[in-house]
Amino acid sequence: MTVSPAPTPAPDRHTPERTCVACRRKRPQSALTRLTRVDGVWNLSVGYRAGRGAYVCSDSPDCWQDRRLRRAFGAQAPQVAAALTAQPQPLQQNHPRTLPTQGRDGSHRR
Repeated sequence: MTVSPAPTPAPDRHTPERTCVACRRKRPQSALTRLTRVDGVWNLSVGYRAGRGAYVCSDSPDCWQDRRLRRAFGAQAPQVAAALTAQPQPLQQNHPRTLPTQGRDGSHRR
């Protein structure tokens, strides 16, 4: 009788990390809110976003204060702080991308 080797555990999936522009803490991307700059204006939108991005902690209202956001958003910090405060807490960003994803072989076919 042969004994089969113990099954090897599946490797942990890579979790992307980003840095909050207010507190400078590194956290998983899913724990942060992404703001995008389109045509020079910072917007808070959910789902796939194109444009220059910055991340802020989703669950930490201390990070949404105008004075902490000035380094990253400059004169637009008061508008960004108001947009973050108006959002329901915590903001979930686990929405699928709307653009086709790249396959393992490098093609864009599904």
